[in-house]
Amino acid sequence: MDAELFWAGVLFEARNGDTDGLLTAAAAQGLHLSSVLPTPGGFTARCAAPNYLKLTVFARKRRTRLRILRRRGLFFRLRPLFRRAGLWAGAAIFIPFLLWTQGFVWAVFPTEMMVGQWARAEKILREETGLAPGTHVTESLLAAGEYSLLQSGEFSWASLNFQDGRLVVETAAAKPVPEIAAGSLQGLRARTAGTVVRTELVSGTMLVVPGQTVEPGQGLIGTARSERDGTLIFQPAAGMVQAQFEWVNVQDIPLSVSTKQLTGQSYTKYQLRLLGLSLTLPTWPANPAENSRIVSRHFQPEILGLKLPCLVEETTFYTREEHPLTYTEEQALALARLHSLQALRAEYPDAEQIARKEDRSIADDTLHYTVVYTVIADICG
Repeated sequence: MDAELFWAGVLFEARNGDTDGLLTAAAAQGLHLSSVLPTPGGFTARCAAPNYLKLTVFARKRRTRLRILRRRGLFFRLRPLFRRAGLWAGAAIFIPFLLWTQGFVWAVFPTEMMVGQWARAEKILREETGLAPGTHVTESLLAAGEYSLLQSGEFSWASLNFQDGRLVVETAAAKPVPEIAAGSLQGLRARTAGTVVRTELVSGTMLVVPGQTVEPGQGLIGTARSERDGTLIFQPAAGMVQAQFEWVNVQDIPLSVSTKQLTGQSYTKYQLRLLGLSLTLPTWPANPAENSRIVSRHFQPEILGLKLPCLVEETTFYTREEHPLTYTEEQALALARLHSLQALRAEYPDAEQIARKEDRSIADDTLHYTVVYTVIADICG
């Protein structure tokens, strides 16, 4: 009875005629009535909607007037929807379409990866194999994605699993190669002349000692090691020899240059990748300036927290124009020092500065800068 009322029930009123006989006939026919309350000239009651239709037959025979006071139940709430044919036609089309799109990537889930690792892995999959939200997935495409991740050198193991629109990316970070395995098979020699300050042997035989002066190309670490009985054993040469030496750098900085500076104007272009298709939305201007600064980002649109099987590529063009730029002598000197330090770090990343000698002059609207650094650095090469 409760289930019938939950689906479709009515509260009705019976008046005039033989109301008592109506209740008796309803009970005899198994038409269950609930919440029966007497009213002037009749009664009110609740029953399931199908029982109410049967009850009207007995009411006419007893000249009793029935009137529905309230309709309750899920059926009466859904009845307006049953009359909308377009809604059901849309559902009939949408459900097969939804099942078909399960073969496309709806969402990508990385496992046990740092934010930076996942950003690099996502870029590799998108640019090298095309695996991204909205892409139709095949076994060959998954295999190509795994191969691309391994070829990057950042991962020692990769697995791509796809099911019902969900792409799971599993990887294991590559471990650094042990130093002994990275040793040289021909020995390590001095890159420049200097005085040895400290040494550290990992593999092979150390050929110099602290305080010794070495020349460019002189052997620092050999590839043979002698046992107690005099037997020579080959080992890759690996280690560190730090020496004190002088490093010279020359920089020429023009005092007046032409640079590209932002104008404050920008234009954005959108490209939509959906279900294997690529759609570029029109932009204005159609052809941005060639010297524009280009910044791209990718994002997956969503509706009420549900990610859609598509990817949007947003490319922003920041317009730049050529403008003259003039440096003062102090600014040019600071720029020359910066370039010299960058060159030193590029050649000797572990360099430790001890002293600096500078020489500068201005000629032909150009600052000529020469610096001599006395440094301690690893000279193995």
